[in-house]
Amino acid sequence: MYEDASNSNLIMLLHTAIYPLLVALIISFIAGKLLRTSSYLGYLGGFLVGLSLIHSGLSFPPKQAIDYYTVTALIGIASLLTLSLIANQTIRSGISFILFGLSFYLLLNPVLKHSGLITTLSWSIVCALILLGYSLLSEKAQTSAQIQIKQKQGLSALLFPIGLMIVAGSAAPVISIGGSLLIGQLLGAFGAAVFGYVIIAFLTKNVQSYNSIPALLLLGGLITQSHVLADTPISIMLLLTASCFVTPIVSILSSKAKESRRNAIVIISQIIISSVISGLGLWLVWPESSLY
Repeated sequence: MYEDASNSNLIMLLHTAIYPLLVALIISFIAGKLLRTSSYLGYLGGFLVGLSLIHSGLSFPPKQAIDYYTVTALIGIASLLTLSLIANQTIRSGISFILFGLSFYLLLNPVLKHSGLITTLSWSIVCALILLGYSLLSEKAQTSAQIQIKQKQGLSALLFPIGLMIVAGSAAPVISIGGSLLIGQLLGAFGAAVFGYVIIAFLTKNVQSYNSIPALLLLGGLITQSHVLADTPISIMLLLTASCFVTPIVSILSSKAKESRRNAIVIISQIIISSVISGLGLWLVWPESSLY
C-alpha cells in the first residue's frame, strides 16, 4: 500500500513539475535560437505537456472546459504578436481586449452556459478588463523604469513572468485543497514551465516584449476556473487576482531605484505578499476533518 502511494506521488511530481520544466527548458532553448526572441514558446509547450499528462482526457478540438487551454495558448501568441507589431495604443488595446475576452469565454462557457449567455459574457468582459489593466500597467512599469525589453536584457526583462510564476506557486496548494486538485496541479505545471523559460531566457538573453501576456492568459484562466469550475471561494479568487498586480505596481513605485535593487524589491515583495495570501487562503479553505 505504501509503495503504491509512493509511486503515485512520484508520478504526480513528474507530471506536475519535472516534465513541464524539462520540456520548457528544451523548447525555450530551441525557439530562442531558431526564432530569436520567441523563447516564450517554451513555457507554453511545457504547460501543454503538463496539461496532457494531468488531464488525461485532453482532446482537440476541445470538448471540455479544461481542453480549451490549448486554444488559450494560441490566443496568447496572437495577443503577444498584436502588442508587439501594432504601434497604435488604442488599436492594440482594442484587439487585446477582444482576444482576452474570447479566451475567457471559451474557458468559462462550457460551465456557465446553463446560466445563460449574459452571465458568460459578463464574466468574460470583466476578466478581459482585468487582464487589459495588467497589460497596460506592466507597459507603464517598463516605461517608467526606462526599460526597453529587447535581446540581451537581464533579469529586469523577466520580472513579470517571475511574478506570475510566484503567484501560481502560492495558489497551487490553496486551490488543490480548497477547490480542485486538477487545477492545483495545472498551476504547478504552469509554475514549473515558466521557471524553465525564465532560466533559459536569462542565460541566452532571448526575451521578447510582452513575454508575460500568454502566461497571464493561462494563469487568469486557471484562477477564474478555480471558482467557476471548482467552487473555490470568490474571496480567494479575488485575492489571488490582486496578487498578480504586485509586480507591476511595485515596479512602478521603485522605478527610480538602481536596477539590481529594484529587481530585488519587486521579487521579494511579490514573494511576501503571495505567501501571506497563500497562508490566509489555506486557513480559509482548510477542512475541519483530517486530509487523510
